[in-house]
Amino acid sequence: MRAVIIAVGSEMLNQERLDTNSIYLSRRLREKGILTDMKLVVGDNRDYLAWAVRQACKRAQLVVTIGGLGPTADDLTREAVAEALRREMTYNEEIVEQIRERFRRMGMQMPEINTRQAFVIEGAEVLPNPVGTAPGLFLDIEPCRVLLLPGPPRELQPMFDAVLENRIGPLSRYHVCSRTMRIAGLTESEADTRLTAALGRIDNLDVTILASPGLIEIHLMGRSRKEKTEAEEAVAIAVERVRNEFVSHLVTELDESFAAAVLRRLQEKKLTLAVAESCTGGRLADCLTDVPGSSAVFLGGVIAYDNALKRDFLGVSPQTMTRWGAVSAQTAAEMARGVREKTGADIAVSITGIAGPGGGSREKPVGLVFFHLHSADCDQDSRRLMNGNRDSIKTRSVNHALNMIREYLDGRE
Repeated sequence: MRAVIIAVGSEMLNQERLDTNSIYLSRRLREKGILTDMKLVVGDNRDYLAWAVRQACKRAQLVVTIGGLGPTADDLTREAVAEALRREMTYNEEIVEQIRERFRRMGMQMPEINTRQAFVIEGAEVLPNPVGTAPGLFLDIEPCRVLLLPGPPRELQPMFDAVLENRIGPLSRYHVCSRTMRIAGLTESEADTRLTAALGRIDNLDVTILASPGLIEIHLMGRSRKEKTEAEEAVAIAVERVRNEFVSHLVTELDESFAAAVLRRLQEKKLTLAVAESCTGGRLADCLTDVPGSSAVFLGGVIAYDNALKRDFLGVSPQTMTRWGAVSAQTAAEMARGVREKTGADIAVSITGIAGPGGGSREKPVGLVFFHLHSADCDQDSRRLMNGNRDSIKTRSVNHALNMIREYLDGRE
């Protein structure tokens, strides 16, 4: 079974808006063995949307639209899908009463415009929306099922999950087993070349590489029409080969973030951590504290953005700053030692660099970042010239610092 996802809304064509809904839908569909062949974004234009739905229905067995089910004049998904499928729409008084009741519970009177949400495409099943006013619609027709979902994630996700389990999932003819492995310390091209050689040919296996700054995810999915064990065996073979090939770069085989993997390892070894950051502006500490329970091992950190803080709070000597500069291996080392002394942590990591877009020079260009890891038995520095914009340099720097901690913990083993 193949799927096409269509995100609706002119605002989705703006650079500032990120379509996170389609990422969620694709992942959940993949878990059922349903692959997403295409994602489209269509503005609030009935003709364009009807055309997109018609074309998608010719190529897929499932078409999912996101958004455009609200009460305003630019919410055109119902009308466009009805046009694409050549079906009439009927007015459902029961839906209107449900919307009125929802407004009553909020102590408000329903605006008349909300009655637009009561129109239902002929033959569609109405999907209740317990947290919003826009009901979803599901058309179980051959050869292509069509699902209309509201745009807000808190409304979309529970509605989709229910339909996936009860109506869409059972239509998939595949048994599925999936696994995600995360590696660090390699470029995407290096990882891809080595992965291709390591895996060779494995029947019933789909492999996807997703690269973000400083971190690579390897998604393995076994699919079998015969039985689940066949899919599981394909994934097991792949996992073992990936593990052997990337043993020194493997971050985690669990469904967890880079920071969560590092914190879990620290907790297993009963070690504490502190950080000192300059160019990353607290981003390393932020990703660590995003993990529930991080306080068990993460003591805290210092954002020493100004040189005076590096000197007065972290103890970086004026001579070091004068001779080597704030962006240097020597300053990074003293920052790490200073924050470890202040906090009493077992391990301290520091970051200082030039995130750009300004501030660089011929000797110290934008993207130059120094790191240092300090513990009772280790002093390790690292110098990297990161590419990308300011945000990318910060993210790469955070992931590189996390990888230094991971490699240190691997070395202790």
